[in-house]
Amino acid sequence: MSSTPVTVTFPARPEFLRLARIATADAASRAGLDYEEIDDVRIAVSELCSLVSLDAGATVQLSFVAEPGLLTVTGESQTGGNAVVGTELSQAIITAVADEHSLESDGGITRFRVTKRSRRGGQDATRS
Repeated sequence: MSSTPVTVTFPARPEFLRLARIATADAASRAGLDYEEIDDVRIAVSELCSLVSLDAGATVQLSFVAEPGLLTVTGESQTGGNAVVGTELSQAIITAVADEHSLESDGGITRFRVTKRSRRGGQDATRS
């Protein structure tokens, strides 16, 4: 399996969050994550995309790196302000479903990173 990043860019508007969820689910499946793990990372990415979708004229760019038993998703968008904190509920949701995550803002660009690992590790983690 190649660990070449796959990138998706879409308008920073709520109606395009479905695209983020679909792309995340596909990448997670390619990494060999099981159904629950796929759903977890899909929820985390959707929540983070919501947090960075502040400027309807901006875009959100997602980059997926799928390796056996591991998915890393990075995202960024122009937010025009400082760090996007989100709500306590958003933070609780992301923390509950992601193995690792970060969210930071600098110079009007907000970036995030989410990592999800298979409970099985790399064993039997590559399905077609």
